[in-house]
Amino acid sequence: MATEETQATPAVELAATAKSSNGLVKTIGIGTGLFLMMLITQLAGPILGCKLLHSMTPNCPAPEVVVDKAGKAVEPVNKAPPKYLAFDPPLVASLEDKGSIRFLQVTVELMARDEKVITDVGTHMPVIRNNLLMLLGGQTVSSLTNREDKEKLRKQALAEVQKIMKANTGEAGVEDLYFTSFVVQ
Repeated sequence: MATEETQATPAVELAATAKSSNGLVKTIGIGTGLFLMMLITQLAGPILGCKLLHSMTPNCPAPEVVVDKAGKAVEPVNKAPPKYLAFDPPLVASLEDKGSIRFLQVTVELMARDEKVITDVGTHMPVIRNNLLMLLGGQTVSSLTNREDKEKLRKQALAEVQKIMKANTGEAGVEDLYFTSFVVQ
């Protein structure tokens, strides 16, 4: 009988050790889980609080207010990234000057946020180039010497492109026009 007790004792000890280590693993797992939950709530809580309960959460940044031309608040619109289309080759026009022939070479780039607008501009490029050449050809050398005059010409060119696009597609589409090279000779 003594042998049976001796043989049973290691089995009981082994079972007790297994229960003890199993309990330790559970305790570590529960502790780790609680720690991670606390960490997530500390990090995500303020963000969610500002988004969902803005008026009741202190230290939240004020929401961006977008105002239209009439002065009324409107929902901000997330704009798509800009897409550019460069005129190739650059526009070259002769300028009016006191008895001599002068030239203006301008590289133009258009900016839109919709790929369809860029495609539509390509479709109507002959009309756009024609009208811009007529606009540039009507300038004088003296009217292109300072920044304000160049900016005025840029805005006129943008308005011309938007007019062409609106007439052909129903919407202006092009948001801006840039002179990326401007040479008077």
